Amino acid sequence: MKKIKSSVLSVLTLSLLSTACMEVGSIPLLSKKETSSSKKKSNLVTNKSSSVNEQIGDENVKLQVLSQKALRLKMLEGNILDASSATAKLLLRSLPHSSEKAKSLGQNRVNSAKATEESLVLGFPVGLVGEQNIFGGVITKVTDKTNETLGGLKLTDLSPLNVKTVIVRDGNDFYLALVGCASSCDEESEQQPLIYIPITEVSANMETIYLDLSSIGRGLDLIKMLDENGDYTKLVSVASTTTAMDYSVSTLVFDIVSTMVPVGTTDIANAPKTEFTVRWYLKLNSAFNPAFTSRTATEGVGFFKTERTKNAKITRFSTTNFGKSVKYYIKNVPEQFKPVFAKAFDNWNVEFTKIIGRDLLSYEFIDASDERSELIVAGDIRYNVMEWDLNNKASYGGLGPSIANQYTGETLSANVLVQGPTIIGLYTKWFALSRTAQNLMAEGRTREANAVLANFNKEASAEVNKRSKIKFSIKLGNLDMNVHAQKVELEDPMIKNHFEVVPAGVTFEKYMTGYFTEMLEHELGHNLGLRHNFKGNLGAYETGEKGSVSRSIMEYLGRPYRHLSAIGLYDKMAISYGYKGIAPKHLDWFCTDEDQGSDKASFAEKSPECTKTDATSDPFTFWEARLDRAIDMILDTKSASAPVWSAAEVTGQVDEAVIGLTAYASSAEKTAATWTNFFGKGERPDSDDVAGIKNYVLGAIKKKICNPELSSIIAAKESAEAIKLAQDNLDALKKAVEAKTIEVATYTAEDLNCE
Repeated sequence: MKKIKSSVLSVLTLSLLSTACMEVGSIPLLSKKETSSSKKKSNLVTNKSSSVNEQIGDENVKLQVLSQKALRLKMLEGNILDASSATAKLLLRSLPHSSEKAKSLGQNRVNSAKATEESLVLGFPVGLVGEQNIFGGVITKVTDKTNETLGGLKLTDLSPLNVKTVIVRDGNDFYLALVGCASSCDEESEQQPLIYIPITEVSANMETIYLDLSSIGRGLDLIKMLDENGDYTKLVSVASTTTAMDYSVSTLVFDIVSTMVPVGTTDIANAPKTEFTVRWYLKLNSAFNPAFTSRTATEGVGFFKTERTKNAKITRFSTTNFGKSVKYYIKNVPEQFKPVFAKAFDNWNVEFTKIIGRDLLSYEFIDASDERSELIVAGDIRYNVMEWDLNNKASYGGLGPSIANQYTGETLSANVLVQGPTIIGLYTKWFALSRTAQNLMAEGRTREANAVLANFNKEASAEVNKRSKIKFSIKLGNLDMNVHAQKVELEDPMIKNHFEVVPAGVTFEKYMTGYFTEMLEHELGHNLGLRHNFKGNLGAYETGEKGSVSRSIMEYLGRPYRHLSAIGLYDKMAISYGYKGIAPKHLDWFCTDEDQGSDKASFAEKSPECTKTDATSDPFTFWEARLDRAIDMILDTKSASAPVWSAAEVTGQVDEAVIGLTAYASSAEKTAATWTNFFGKGERPDSDDVAGIKNYVLGAIKKKICNPELSSIIAAKESAEAIKLAQDNLDALKKAVEAKTIEVATYTAEDLNCE
């Protein structure tokens, strides 16, 4: 055995970062398709009884679960020995152990006497000591149903650790240690004790050791470590208890419930309480598919990759599990929306049938009334779950994280959470306001229509601003926790701070069917291993047909386009590599989150064709149109009325347009050779005139903001007050364009002068 360093979990640090908001959608009634499966008997044991004495497991592995009361009774009967007894020590010393004593167990050296009466004890077979496992944990439940900050913590997880169970001794105390490597791991990596679990008793027949899992509840109380003093959640931890255990498919799971009360609470017993459930797991390595083929990343397609290995592997489901499909349980979906959920799976299966010769995915709907609903939980590593979230609110529309073996890349479990009720409310309101505005415009009441849109924009902006700006940076010792809801690579913005009108001629039913199918296919794409691809729109052919707006479902387009997005040519190419090893034919179809520019330095290095905020096959023309739209809004160019939009209310759109345009000038020298959709259009420079791009972009911007026709539009306003308001708006917009242009590109204020 390799030398084992002694190490303990330290108190985690909490960082306050900026938050990104996220977006949502809804659907109509289609035809229904469901699959069926036999119901499985659960091994789940909870602490609801004070005299628990049960076995969990299968024909190969049996584990015992005891309440504190049952444990004491067995000790009185002589069936269980204290771990400090001479007989117990002889057994413990004979089991696989570390070559060093644990020098410092820190906060994880917990006296088992501190275990509460509610906590359960696990009887662990000695035959499993020395076995290789993977270990991790996922937040599966938050009892607060209204707080988006707390609701967004659901599915936060610890990336799996490949560990070996060994005995560690510290004086007269013995621990079951989970020994492994946390980062840059390979077969030569030094192994370290990462988790310590106190051994409190040993069975008289020497076949079982008893573990105080409640110590993990206290030592790995994620929520307490997340925000120890309640600075951000306004809650403090008062208890952490092991409440449930289960064993199936070679996996032990146990729930740690952390109880929180408001900061400053003195009467804890009667205080309102918020509970967080973390489902921890220990899965035998022998349960993994030995035929799984690991793949490394390749140019041209983007997959998520393992985090802990020195040579990262892409993450994906196995296709070699004796022909079995990857089974999903779809929870809580209203009856009228089930066909759309089914369609997302069916559409992916159409492509997998072409690529691997059969369906990869299967699914079964589970309603809240189903007895399995409480047992099959999103975040439980034994299941794949897609859930219409009725229990928590969060700032995303859909979230699709997965858990993979960090040595091989094989995806073990994947989940999708959908903010269904919020989706329906948001898009119902959007369509109603759009209809009102369109009717007013048809009657020539332009000012009133603009007022409706402007008011909605103000409401949306206020909604964005009131959302929590907190981002939690959680570290478990030197191990990073994954708060998936705040990861840009999984982001699905729910509410943006500018208004998009419903596309003409598109009904609520048509839009929502397309939107919801797109969102679900996108989140399943993440589950399948795919990252965002922000070059998908470069392949748009814009006929108004499904799939015409992008060649990748892994792109997020603006609200007017998303209902038309579909699994595209890029996605099929990526899946062909990930699941069959077929090399990509097109190496310029992909870019992802970190390939976008974010400041002046990075805009000079990154391609302007990689951005998550553009659309159409010609991004430059798209941004020109966005700037035109902002000018039209702040001047109300279609009427003599005073404008109802202020320049401040369109700043977000102006900034996006200016960044989109000037990024071409900033990066031309370094990235023009990679551009696929800029050259050869109108008066633009040729590809051999890179030096002329900077002047062309400057001219395009000034053509918009310095247009002499704008003065005529302003002069034709119906009153001196309207003229002043319009002129002030234009002046403010010019200043905003100037400020953002100078911030991003190499232009000066003099360059942008309209004189």
